[in-house]
Amino acid sequence: MMEYDVVVIGSGLGGLLSAAILSKKGYHVCVVEKNKVVGGNLQTFVRCGVKFDTGMHYFGSADKGQFMYKLFKYLGIYDNLKLKRLDVDCFDIINYKDRDYIFAQGKDNFVAKLLSQFPKEKKALDAFIKKLDEVEQSGHFFNLRSKNSTGGLFKFNSFYSENAHKFLASITHDKTLQNVLAGLNGLIGGSKDKINMFIFGMINYSYIESSWRFVDGSSQLADLLTEIIKLNGGDVFTGTKITQCLTDDNNNINLIKSENGSEFKSKLVISNIHPTETFKFLPAKTLRKSYINRLNSIENSCGMFSLYIVLKKNAFKYMNYNYTSSLTENIWIHNDKNVWPEGYWLATPASSNSDEFADGIIVLAPIEYEKFDKWKSTRVEKRGQEYLEYKQKLSEKLISIIQQKFPELKSAIKHYYSATPLTFTDYIGTPRGSAYGHIKDSEDPIRTFVLPKTRIPNLFLTGQNINAHGMLGVSTGALTTLAFITDISDIIKEIFDAG
Repeated sequence: MMEYDVVVIGSGLGGLLSAAILSKKGYHVCVVEKNKVVGGNLQTFVRCGVKFDTGMHYFGSADKGQFMYKLFKYLGIYDNLKLKRLDVDCFDIINYKDRDYIFAQGKDNFVAKLLSQFPKEKKALDAFIKKLDEVEQSGHFFNLRSKNSTGGLFKFNSFYSENAHKFLASITHDKTLQNVLAGLNGLIGGSKDKINMFIFGMINYSYIESSWRFVDGSSQLADLLTEIIKLNGGDVFTGTKITQCLTDDNNNINLIKSENGSEFKSKLVISNIHPTETFKFLPAKTLRKSYINRLNSIENSCGMFSLYIVLKKNAFKYMNYNYTSSLTENIWIHNDKNVWPEGYWLATPASSNSDEFADGIIVLAPIEYEKFDKWKSTRVEKRGQEYLEYKQKLSEKLISIIQQKFPELKSAIKHYYSATPLTFTDYIGTPRGSAYGHIKDSEDPIRTFVLPKTRIPNLFLTGQNINAHGMLGVSTGALTTLAFITDISDIIKEIFDAG
């Protein structure tokens, strides 16, 4: 039996960050991961020599002085990361009603580029940026504007109860501009009647501040965080699936058991996996039934059909931006059972092989979990021929639509592979293959708000269901979790001073 100060269950970004920071502060830390490799959504895989990201396709706020830059500097890994900044004048193209609209980095630049296409909407665009600034200043320290950015850490944020779609409708009557400004909604994964302004504002603020890709895959971040943990005396175990957590008379977890027979004792436990999956390890009645029912009732964000295209050599130009295409009148995700795809997000991963030509293409298209109901009890690589044929049918349909915008793709494809929400469930453990975890519902904010602390005194939660998803959301969420465990003010000061 192994004993630690902290055991972290799950090696996604939130878990690895929590473990790395605690190990720097002198805690004896262990991370336990069910898969053969660490990383969660930071994982990459290789097909025909081309490396593809599974989840962390790009991220924001990594320029000098910005949150991710400061955090990476604090951890001592910034100089070892291979990063590529997306085009400052165009980090994303939003295609709506067959017309392209440009999202640029920098607030003034962002407004100027859209103003050229919406010359009568200066007031609306200024109001949009002002709202993003208000979200940034709302007490969640994600830009570390001061060394003491802990004010309001645990209070309820009013932007949780403000609906993003209603806000956009309030600043402009132009339906096209409303939809264009909602262009990054595919990175949130919810319908327009539920997306709150904090999540929407934070994601948009971050990418407009600065947008980046990993060169040769996001798994490099997982590897560097793992190295920090080990250098500080911690352990990281893969292929170790937790099956049971036992509690003592004080309701503290005192023993953690795994499928392979390994057992762990720990003073503190952090779960980086989905809350509803965490509950399955616990003895009955250790948590209130009302609490479990509340979290089980929270709707999860949509799943994704992911298409990974291996390209022929020098056949398709590398695009240093993302391409978001809406195929309906309403750019917000609405999961029409009779319409698929409603839209897609497309990117060419950055590779050290070439800046001119792309090795591969990643395409994400929101899709209903129910389309895969007949295979929900099966496991990866054991779903049968019918499933493979269905995936092929969906892939070919999506490719044919993409080729309408990118006709050169037709002759550039060497091979393609696909993943469904079932794949996400297999590897990441998210219910119904949810890409972004719980939806933080603007119309029911209290019920869908999840605190890191539980009624089990030594059990804490982290990951994309705490605070927000994405690189910035999970990173700030990890700090929120650590605030319940250690002196967060010292950590904040150290991060601030690092960059």
